[in-house]
Amino acid sequence: MAEQPGPADLGDAIWNRAALHGGGSRPRYGDAALSAVLRLHNLIMSGGLLDAVERLADPELDAAENGYAWLGHPDAARLIAYVRGQVLGGALQDPGRADQLEHEADQRYADIIPADARLYIAFGRRLAADPSAFASVGD
Repeated sequence: MAEQPGPADLGDAIWNRAALHGGGSRPRYGDAALSAVLRLHNLIMSGGLLDAVERLADPELDAAENGYAWLGHPDAARLIAYVRGQVLGGALQDPGRADQLEHEADQRYADIIPADARLYIAFGRRLAADPSAFASVGD
């Protein structure tokens, strides 16, 4: 008989499923939100927020914004929306403005999400408050 995962193991399994498998084969809204956030966050950690915004399509960015807000980080969601608005407003057409936006976006994001652990803690709170938002570990 397989052992039921403990709370930490359950959290790690859901986190890994979101990070590595897009939330799994039958993601629930929590899985989808976490997956969208982790996808964007990983890109931010690789190349910065502006680069990440340029790489993802609007539906992916919408999902990430909603995911950050759902996880309790509305400031991150607003920052993403701000950067998207600046890009739509032509910030990339002026190299100086683009450089300033890149620096500002990265600094503000680091102030909001200084480490991966900040996201993991937010996820843990959501998992504890609303476990039905996430598919079971076997899904």
